Amino acid sequence: MAKESSWSMSRMAGVWKRKVVQHDFYDAAGQVAAVVLMNSPSNGRWEYEEYLRLLRVRRFNKQQPESSVGRCYFLCTDGAFSRLQAYIEEERKHRPELRPFSHVPFCDAVIGDMDSCKNPPHNYGTHGSVDGAGFSLSAPTEGYATVDDIPTSVLDQIHDRYTFTVAEFTRMSATMEGASLEEWDKLDAKGRDELLSLPFWLYVRCQSTTDFMKALILLNRLREKHKEDIVSIPPHVLRTESGKRLLETGGAIIPNAGSIGLDLDPERERELCAEACKEEAVLLPTYVCMGALGGRFDQEMASISVMLSASTRAHVVLINSNNTIFACQFNGWTQFVRNARCEGVTCGLINYGTMKECETSGLQWNIAVGRGKPSESKDLVLGFGKLISACNSIRREVVTIDLRRQLLSTRSQGGSNTKQAPANERDDEVNEDHNPPTIFSIERCDGDETKFGHSC
Repeated sequence: MAKESSWSMSRMAGVWKRKVVQHDFYDAAGQVAAVVLMNSPSNGRWEYEEYLRLLRVRRFNKQQPESSVGRCYFLCTDGAFSRLQAYIEEERKHRPELRPFSHVPFCDAVIGDMDSCKNPPHNYGTHGSVDGAGFSLSAPTEGYATVDDIPTSVLDQIHDRYTFTVAEFTRMSATMEGASLEEWDKLDAKGRDELLSLPFWLYVRCQSTTDFMKALILLNRLREKHKEDIVSIPPHVLRTESGKRLLETGGAIIPNAGSIGLDLDPERERELCAEACKEEAVLLPTYVCMGALGGRFDQEMASISVMLSASTRAHVVLINSNNTIFACQFNGWTQFVRNARCEGVTCGLINYGTMKECETSGLQWNIAVGRGKPSESKDLVLGFGKLISACNSIRREVVTIDLRRQLLSTRSQGGSNTKQAPANERDDEVNEDHNPPTIFSIERCDGDETKFGHSC
């Protein structure tokens, strides 16, 4: 087995950090820097349509030039590409907007150990096959040992072909606007270059990384190689003074919120939000990933593990038609502002291990454990095999989650001004007394707030 070296699995040491989450991938998707479609037997129409929606919004959007929001890569892992390709081929018969994808790629690269798709499509040809635009798409027959072994020249080709694809799609859409399927078929019959519609094929043999991890390492290498394409788009709530005040106060109680819960102390909740806002928010690229949820349970858990391991480099979001899942800021604050049109109120705070210290605001069932403060929840033991916060409910406009491990001396004095803890209080690979990796889940909805509510 080969080991990847470019993706750090350890947590970043240093001062406490604040992560502000307000998802925009339901509409404009300006924060989204990558979309990954993983291979899953549960993939179906919803996953493929969501992928295509994001492709239209982020890459082929005439109203929003991509240069203003940064580059967004689209990747498929292993067998996901061929299934998506078959779906598009069938749909294009009655959907004109999909017809250009017979001539330009809908995916930048396919990456994986190819155990679900052992050979590239026949029209890739032999290694070194070059498309009509001069790009060599396939890996060596024996593949690469790890993602780090993919030559930088291949990264450059993925980058440059991306630019070519946008220009070619725009040209072809304008030329063939209003054309019938028969006219598109005639164009195909004239001898189109099939390679022009295919992505790069990256066979990576490494068995100590999942295909999802391989995709994230590739994205990291692409972004490091071409930093000129990076445009950091902060959440909307951070762009206005009113939004910043919302984060500082926690906002109002949302309509129909219940009055029964735990630690519903307005003053304490405001104090927690105000304390969090003393820290600058860290800006991370958002990677939206489909195909991680559903199918085999072991693959679901592996995807969550990869998401957590990547959380210092990117805000990785796992989605399906029912769920949006992401990692909370390790040893710091997470502030979440929900999209009321697309995110419901039922949520979960799930820690993978025993929670040593945690405080929340904005939930129906808040948590205040390990802080030495009087609270209704102080005697709860949160952990696998014990209690996790499932079927919780969002009560305020802002949910704040404080996962810092504060110094014992700071806690005993009732203060919280220490911003940096000793290394053995921060490093989860050194000290077993850390808070465990923690995820937050929120239900997806169809925009009708009257349908929100608990399902368990």
